[in-house]
Amino acid sequence: MIMCTRHKPEETIQAHFNEAVQWRRDLHKCPQPSWVEFFATGYVAEKLEEWGYELKLGREIIAEDKQLLLPEATILQREYERALKAGVQEKYISPAQGGFTGVVGILKGDQPGPTVAFRFDIDSNEGLESKAGSHRPVKEGFASQNPGYAHMCGHDAHTAMGLLLACHFAENKANLKGTIKFLFQPNEENLSGAAAMIATGQLDDVDYLFSGHVGVSARKIGQIALDIHSILALSRFEVSYTGRPTHAGISPNEGKNALLGACAAVTNLYAIARHDQGASRINVGTLEAGTTWNIIPESANFRLETRGVSNEVNSYMVQKATEVLQGAAQMYDLTLEVKPAATALSGRNSPELIKLGQKVAENLHSVQETIPKIPFNGSEDVTLMMERVQNQGGKALFVLFGTPVFGGHHNSTFDVDENVIFNGAEFLARIHEAVTEESLIDDYRQ
Repeated sequence: MIMCTRHKPEETIQAHFNEAVQWRRDLHKCPQPSWVEFFATGYVAEKLEEWGYELKLGREIIAEDKQLLLPEATILQREYERALKAGVQEKYISPAQGGFTGVVGILKGDQPGPTVAFRFDIDSNEGLESKAGSHRPVKEGFASQNPGYAHMCGHDAHTAMGLLLACHFAENKANLKGTIKFLFQPNEENLSGAAAMIATGQLDDVDYLFSGHVGVSARKIGQIALDIHSILALSRFEVSYTGRPTHAGISPNEGKNALLGACAAVTNLYAIARHDQGASRINVGTLEAGTTWNIIPESANFRLETRGVSNEVNSYMVQKATEVLQGAAQMYDLTLEVKPAATALSGRNSPELIKLGQKVAENLHSVQETIPKIPFNGSEDVTLMMERVQNQGGKALFVLFGTPVFGGHHNSTFDVDENVIFNGAEFLARIHEAVTEESLIDDYRQ
């Protein structure tokens, strides 16, 4: 680490950009999904400590009661050992045993100023990456080495972007005003990692929160979007019906068919009338029931999610879905259990930061187009962090960084233009400068 007296953000970021590309590729090769991101945790923690950041790990940053859908102990242990074999140091991941993954890195500047947090998600998807020779990670030797897991949403690029930004701040610590807090968050895909960090107080001292995503609705390198709408509020549930098994031929009348109840519920969930205040979604992604041919199914389980363009629309969908679930249970005389599995809010960017970000973007060579207004049309659990900061009087901004995605998000051929790592880090460094340098704030607001 070379400590600098004064470098422009783009200078230190460019100096380490090739390293950042390699960081992204190392992470891409070793993907791990929600609550088992041991490799990414160790990889990030080692670099942050080397660069002088104070580390927070394990139960200090993850609340146990918020670890929804935690994998079985055998999977947790397998992935922990896999990360060790891949080369991470055990001292960085031993606090994460049991699924307490993620890293918080803190750097305090030599001058007074606000606390500015940057959030980056670190988890992969569960799925198979393409083995086609035309797929760049295959062609250039950094495809997933963990069967069944792959980075198909860009979180590897997000993490590399965060590390590149952290490296920049560390090299320029002498000029840093206030405190920098990096939140490398687990379990975005299952949407409970943000809540787990919030519950341990990681956002309680934050004045500004910045986060973002690559691609989505911005599909060209050099694009940036700051005025984002249609970030969908979301609720997920695990639904279980329990009835009574019996012989399907001899005494079907004595049974209570949980599968029938589940089917009635699923059919009617899709029939919920839509709200007049905006778009809504509902989906049942899995349904499991029964044991064999001639037994009335005793149990049925499915995973349900609702979404809405606003928190109010999503609350309406949850209310109506609950009525459907209860009605099906009553119709077939079943016991119903509904377990919350995830939550995300509709989210809103602070207007002041949208305007400031647009001014910052206008002065960056890496930005070819600032998209005026753009829909997200998906859900993000960073919205919980944004709400926490904003409710405390702070400001938050979620940014889309443009890049082609070569197959689409959550697709086996997903990939990004790695220049987006530089573009994102440069923008975040510059907007940090804008909110901490009093002399620059007025310039940007003009």
